[in-house]
Amino acid sequence: MKKVYVDNSNQVTILCPKCGLEQTKNVFKFKDSHKRLKAKCKCGEVFRTTLDFRKYHRKNVQLVGEYLLQGKDEKGEIVVEDISMRGIRFSCLKPNHISRNDIVELKFNLDTPIEMEINPIIVIKWTTDRNIGGLFLGPNSLKQDLGFYLRS
Repeated sequence: MKKVYVDNSNQVTILCPKCGLEQTKNVFKFKDSHKRLKAKCKCGEVFRTTLDFRKYHRKNVQLVGEYLLQGKDEKGEIVVEDISMRGIRFSCLKPNHISRNDIVELKFNLDTPIEMEINPIIVIKWTTDRNIGGLFLGPNSLKQDLGFYLRS
């Protein structure tokens, strides 16, 4: 199933995998309901596609780092699995006590030739066992550091 990204005006361009015909559609009505669609092309091809309404591109990565849970004096090793301009998803290597709305400081290096160290502070938005997602807090300097990295 192919993923397509929805633009700011809720438009998406869908490409038929059989004939290559491109069609632009408004998908606003699917924003709060279905994210998966079944499409039918003029050539008769029926195929499925997934809509992604994210404001920022999310980059899949495998970056080793560490976390420090503020207020609970807990730390441990992590693997950052994906990152965007607004948030991050990572896995803890060992069991943890991280909960929704906790504030966590992360430390990891980007996989660039310079290996720039990133130290974001995040607020936890969700947690499932050792998998955790959060939003960045704080300085705009992080946006500058990540902006170039996420475009590459």
